Amino acid sequence: MKRWYWLLALTLPIAILSGCTSNSKYQLALDENAALTSQVADLQGQLAAAQSQYDQIAKLYPPHDFATLAELTAWLAKDKTDTLAPAATIEGTYSQGLAMQLAALKDGFIISIDQEFVTDDFFYVFGIAVIGGDIWLWDIETDDPYQPIGWGKVSRGP
Repeated sequence: MKRWYWLLALTLPIAILSGCTSNSKYQLALDENAALTSQVADLQGQLAAAQSQYDQIAKLYPPHDFATLAELTAWLAKDKTDTLAPAATIEGTYSQGLAMQLAALKDGFIISIDQEFVTDDFFYVFGIAVIGGDIWLWDIETDDPYQPIGWGKVSRGP
């Protein structure tokens, strides 16, 4: 049995040292880990930026009706269409109304713009919004919402 001790003395250090890694391999593993950690941090930053953009889009899309008259009134106060110089033609006034409609859409709200001729020289361009199924109108040059008499309620369907 004594003659096999030399084999044990030879194989024991090999078995112990076989799990060890050289310093260069260890440093390479540390460098790869640092690079992956950096990539993860970069991806987390990109994800946060994308989430922020998504949250902004979700506020606007899909566009929706105003929830309350106060919300409509606040939006009309923010919109500056009523401060523009009055247009001389129906086309000019209607264009101002369409610009108002686009501004509302960019803010995530649904409004319509319509026109009515009283005479060839007297016309009326107004905004329309729906709040809780009720129709609200306002002159785009004054921004004073009111409910028209006899227009009823708007239904969304089934």
